[in-house]
Amino acid sequence: MAVLEHSYKKLYESLSLLREEFHKSGRFDDSNAKLDEVVKIIAVYVAEKRGLISDSPSLFTAGLELFRNGNGIVEILQNKFQKTVQLPCYRNQDGSSIFGSNPQLLLHETDSVFAQKLLSLIGNSLEDAFLHAEGDKPFDILNEAFGHFVRDNFRSNIEDAQYMTPPEVVDFMVDVAFSDILKDNNGRLPETLSVLDPSCGVGSFLTAFYKRASRDEDSRTACVKLYGQDKVDRMVRLCRMNMILFEAADYHITIGNSILPGSPLDKLNGKIDIVLSNPPFNAKFSNRDISQAGRKNLPLLYDLGQKVGINVDSELLFIDRSLSLLKEGGHLLIIVPDSVVSSKGTAQLLRERLKHKAIVKAIVELPSVTFAQAGTRTKTAILHILKRDPGKAEYSDIFMAKSELLGFEVSSKKGVPVKIKKGVNDLEDITRCYKIDVPNKNGKHHILSSKPSCLRVDYSEVINTTWTPNHYSVDRFESIISIEQQEDYQAVLLGDLVEFLSQRRKRDFCPSESKCISVRHVIGEGMLDANSMLDYVPKTPGLRCYPGEILFSKINPRIPRVLIVPDFGIPLTCSTEFEIMKPTSDLGSYSVVFLLLTDLVQAQIRSLTSGTSASHNRIRTSDLARVRIPVPKSNSESEKRLHSTVAKYRVSIEKMIEKTWEITEIRREKEWW
Repeated sequence: MAVLEHSYKKLYESLSLLREEFHKSGRFDDSNAKLDEVVKIIAVYVAEKRGLISDSPSLFTAGLELFRNGNGIVEILQNKFQKTVQLPCYRNQDGSSIFGSNPQLLLHETDSVFAQKLLSLIGNSLEDAFLHAEGDKPFDILNEAFGHFVRDNFRSNIEDAQYMTPPEVVDFMVDVAFSDILKDNNGRLPETLSVLDPSCGVGSFLTAFYKRASRDEDSRTACVKLYGQDKVDRMVRLCRMNMILFEAADYHITIGNSILPGSPLDKLNGKIDIVLSNPPFNAKFSNRDISQAGRKNLPLLYDLGQKVGINVDSELLFIDRSLSLLKEGGHLLIIVPDSVVSSKGTAQLLRERLKHKAIVKAIVELPSVTFAQAGTRTKTAILHILKRDPGKAEYSDIFMAKSELLGFEVSSKKGVPVKIKKGVNDLEDITRCYKIDVPNKNGKHHILSSKPSCLRVDYSEVINTTWTPNHYSVDRFESIISIEQQEDYQAVLLGDLVEFLSQRRKRDFCPSESKCISVRHVIGEGMLDANSMLDYVPKTPGLRCYPGEILFSKINPRIPRVLIVPDFGIPLTCSTEFEIMKPTSDLGSYSVVFLLLTDLVQAQIRSLTSGTSASHNRIRTSDLARVRIPVPKSNSESEKRLHSTVAKYRVSIEKMIEKTWEITEIRREKEWW
């Protein structure tokens, strides 16, 4: 592993130097053009390394010493490139070159010194790539090169966005898919195995699967057929390059829109064993696009084509399209934004329809650092689906896991985000937990690991409610277990203890004499920034609230903000970000708040949050209602102790509010001035 880390460090250094050389030369303004030139030189290197062109001298490593000051090097490189592009492996199915209609290097004779530096740096990078391609831990140099040269270019074009998948995640998905295929076939690879990525990018999933198959004791890589498609011709070119670099035997990489009909993928409908993909997020497809795709390509969402004006996110359609490509019993492992497993609207519609057509095998939440090197920290998850009629298959649980560490952080060096090794990659532990065969047949959850959180949850509990992995964290279940194990306590749903009022309250601007409590005014346990509240003029309508009611902040509940509405003798409203609660049981407001802020309850609340990032989390009222509260049994010693504790708690809170109000009045007096 240390050798691999050294190779990555060497690669980053070489790529950074490449960027500097391009910048100093001033010959290539566009990042895509820089990458294209690098890929052409890589093609020549691979052709030389594989013995596909044999003319001397070599232009890499030791061969560079033959050229003083680079004299003559560009001409020889041009000749080698022209021979390289004639090779069958660098041609599309129609016979055209993967480098375009008139492939040639853009280097001129005057670029000899620049060319010599490029060849040296690229050669140094590729030496290690070849070393690891032949070992157990290959690394995807084209993935890394793409990230260095064109990442910024794609940020403004969502439809063509390419977020290269970290190898840690690629390896995890490949290992899970490979494990399931072996399990489905009594520990052996089938006679033929088709693997597809419908948004293949540089082909990282395909090459990783091929290398994984080649390491198997019962290796039969000849049975593995790789299929990839991308709508961006540059990605198709890079993917084919990767196939050659990793010596894949049987591959078919095509250009086309994988959602719409008319692409080469149409002939693969119902024929694929495994789909591995990280599709584009948030690219919009209109109802016309969906109608054009039709039921054949979009069996779950095709009817949305009849709804005029609707736009559907690409990630939802890629799930649907992937299912149409899979054969019965095929596996889909796809990276999706958190919204796919947690949001309402079309995402919820897809989940509802999906559960009647396929089986959800696993959902794994990824940490925010996953795509940080690509410039985004959006929350993502891996969705693993088996295409099999739920009515005709045996299944009892869903594997739920939450990854928090990938073994790296991302920092900026000379303006380039680079991976820095740090910590462990907990996906390796999650892989081991996934392979533990413990079918959940008792209707309960089965904890496999606390750190990272891995467990199998009863299928019906997940499939009919929320699919968010965080909602099924081990912390949450262990908290509930801790409550249930207390002899004098019972775990009671919050929804059975309080009435939720926010949805029933009319939104309105407060009258001139009233004041509004916003989330930022609640600054601690029972503490209110009264001075700021009195100055606050809300821009949007609030909700009327009354003394004794409980305000609970639904936004970013990782920072607890809970307040019992005080009686200031003036009408009060509150922000709509609060859930207003009113006790309906023998427990009063102070008892409910006291118990809400205990560690066992807060662990559940943190687990039940959803959102696009750690700073934009919130909890839905329906999920808040599912929180289990440790309520002492009637007439028990624990009940007496709680009543005594809450009585002191109430006195302290009321005194604090009273003194806060007094301080506010003193602060607002003008007599001292």
